[in-house]
Amino acid sequence: MKIGIMAAWNTNSGVAMHAEPIGKALREMGHKITVFSFHKNDYHGEGITAKDEKYVKRCFGTRMGTQAFDPRPLMEADYDVLMVEDIGMLPVDKLANVMPVIKRKAKVLHVVHENRMCDHSWFYKIDWDKVIYFDRRQEFLKKAYPDRAEHIPFPCYPLRRKSKTAARRRLKLPLNKKIIYSFGLRGYHSYYRDLPPRLKGNCILLHVVAKHHQMLEEVTPTSWRIVRKTDALSTQDFDDYLFASDAAVLHKFQSRFHAVISSTVYEAMGTGCPIFVPSQSDFFHDWKKEVIHYRDITALNKSLIALLGSEKKRKQLEEQASKFVEAHSPKKIAKRFEKVFEELVG
Repeated sequence: MKIGIMAAWNTNSGVAMHAEPIGKALREMGHKITVFSFHKNDYHGEGITAKDEKYVKRCFGTRMGTQAFDPRPLMEADYDVLMVEDIGMLPVDKLANVMPVIKRKAKVLHVVHENRMCDHSWFYKIDWDKVIYFDRRQEFLKKAYPDRAEHIPFPCYPLRRKSKTAARRRLKLPLNKKIIYSFGLRGYHSYYRDLPPRLKGNCILLHVVAKHHQMLEEVTPTSWRIVRKTDALSTQDFDDYLFASDAAVLHKFQSRFHAVISSTVYEAMGTGCPIFVPSQSDFFHDWKKEVIHYRDITALNKSLIALLGSEKKRKQLEEQASKFVEAHSPKKIAKRFEKVFEELVG
């Protein structure tokens, strides 16, 4: 089958983290994939994460930015189905203008990333053949699309492993201590600022934050803290920081957009690094035993000490995470989309 995908691609946005593993899995399954994505000077995300593949065509800007839109790649490409992700970020008025022409040659479906019914009329301009949602809390879509809305879970990135020593050497991190990684990009916060006395002797607290983020800790260096600043992590760096770490703290309560789940956990879980998340946040409701939930600093310290001191606990957590990743593997989720595509095309 020939499949078009209109979405963020090779950026660190949640939309790209949904589209990329599905698109690449469909390609591995033998389908012809063409990706239509944002211009590199106006895209959805904090940064570019990888070099574009040959099948990627950048032909539009964001709705809130340039609103640029070159319809020619969409008109010229050959596809049976066009999967559009997160229309709220796209120049939707211009896309709606050419959608009647697109629908003459292809079925169209929308993967919705909003966490509530959109109150803008432009959201409903296009008559989709199918609407896909990935979280059960998005079932409000059935009110607008009673016969067309369908649930397909969010995909995990594949299971992958790398030597902790090799990752640390590449990133120039200490080899002889445990590393607790505080992730501070993509709207996540450096909540965890101080180690308990019991961990300061043999642990490093590693902060990776945005370049513009101010941390007082930068001017008071210690032997147990490292602060690194960057605009965005490449796909390789994202993985290597997790491979290099003994635990990762992902702290987030509110999204800058209308997000539903933590796409970052879906990307990170396959590396095998133990993940700690706040129990009160709605972003992490998909996971029970696959991650460790904390309610405050005291609970986080207690859980970190317990995990870092027990190889059995770490292995149990890794096993639970691996089961979740396998159940949500790109290939399994892509097969669900393949079934929808086949039903639409007939």
